[in-house]
Amino acid sequence: MQAEPPRSMDPADETATDTNNILDPLYETLVRTTADGTVVPWLALSWAHSPNGQDWDFSLRPDVRFHDGAPMDARAVVASFRRLLSPERGLAAAGAFQQIIASATATDAMTVHFHLRQPMAFFLNLMSVTQAGIVSPVADAARRLGPDADGTGPMQLSVWDHGASVTEIRNPHYWGTPARYAALRWRWSSETSVLNMALKTGDADIVLPLAPVFASLLQRDPSYHLINTPSPTLYWVALNTRLPPLDDARVRRALDTATDRDALVAGLLHGFGQAACYAVPPSEAGALQCDVSHADPDASRAALRDAGHPGGIDISVAVQEPEEPIAEALQAMWAKAGIRLHIRKLEAGLWAQAAFAGPAAKARDELHAVIASWSEPFNTDEVLRPIYQSINAAPTGANLGFFSDRETDSLIDRAAGTLDAAARASIYRTLQLRLKEQMPVLPLYTRNALIAAGPQISGVKNVAELVDVSTVCKSTAR
Repeated sequence: MQAEPPRSMDPADETATDTNNILDPLYETLVRTTADGTVVPWLALSWAHSPNGQDWDFSLRPDVRFHDGAPMDARAVVASFRRLLSPERGLAAAGAFQQIIASATATDAMTVHFHLRQPMAFFLNLMSVTQAGIVSPVADAARRLGPDADGTGPMQLSVWDHGASVTEIRNPHYWGTPARYAALRWRWSSETSVLNMALKTGDADIVLPLAPVFASLLQRDPSYHLINTPSPTLYWVALNTRLPPLDDARVRRALDTATDRDALVAGLLHGFGQAACYAVPPSEAGALQCDVSHADPDASRAALRDAGHPGGIDISVAVQEPEEPIAEALQAMWAKAGIRLHIRKLEAGLWAQAAFAGPAAKARDELHAVIASWSEPFNTDEVLRPIYQSINAAPTGANLGFFSDRETDSLIDRAAGTLDAAARASIYRTLQLRLKEQMPVLPLYTRNALIAAGPQISGVKNVAELVDVSTVCKSTAR
């Protein structure tokens, strides 16, 4: 059981984590990224790239078929990516691929060639995300994808009851090891207490994510299995760099100084998280760790005085209901520094309109900040580029505060095109320090991945097995 229903059964037309959970057993990618960040073969058995990293060739696994029986060959892979690259299709996940991939062509029946717009250090990681799942060209041509699913995965879609559940059944013609379950049934609720109760009553075998408050209780019960690992899910405050007083970097840094991240992790996450002081989440390779993660309200007041605000400042923030406790905690700690935070709680649709509004609309509404979260494992570029690069300023992207800095744009592009890991890490260090000084986005913390399995799930010996089991919401083993 999870928090949200799926948004689409087309992997290229969604970007939601909970939707990915449901689609992952149905679709497969050319490569996969393991939990430790290693890229391994999957639908592609091998690959090679040109010395500058701009041209890639993938040799495909033979004798793989889609759920509808169509062959998974080079033509199918090319068709799958060309629809992502097509501006006319307007698929939700297309942006990241269109910025990187210039073309995809079949060089023979089982080899696919990709030409990139520029070298991309994280290209293989991009090819492993759910949105790069290879889809049946027959289903896509018939425009069946979206309400239906058609991939090569170990499970195939049986029923999507839009108001209640999704049922997947074992793919009897799967090329690899058969799925361990005959059927998976996914259900959802936005209420964390409902998820916890479903686990307790046995109505759900697996719950993801489990709320930290329930995880702190559950970890004391040996009859339940709890996975608790660091994750790249970053919670942050986008600051409107076009609207006074946050158009002044000194004021934005005062918010940083007034933020007690240790208290946020302890109070809101019950310790199931990590303080985040820099742009790259602390679980990512090359991330700079917090040197000071508690608040200094006196220093924050002094910074505001130096910026011309001896009486403090008034700012407003837009939040959805799940993030309201974050805003309330910030409101209380910032008040000690003379920062008066006014909270606007909005339902999801209105929040999205406010968050992705352009500069004029935000100025008219006097909206200074937005609380949001972001998760992009294994790909530092996709952590930074959407949030910080000027070309991705709202309303077209997730740079919600309209931050624009040529040096930042250049550093992001340079890092992405640097294939040498040590040189790339050096660029990311420089970039993180620059963003800390500019503070267009206030990082708060990362929330650990918390997945719980009930007593009815047996034979779980380690975390890796529990992760594998977590593709189940309600299983029917036969």
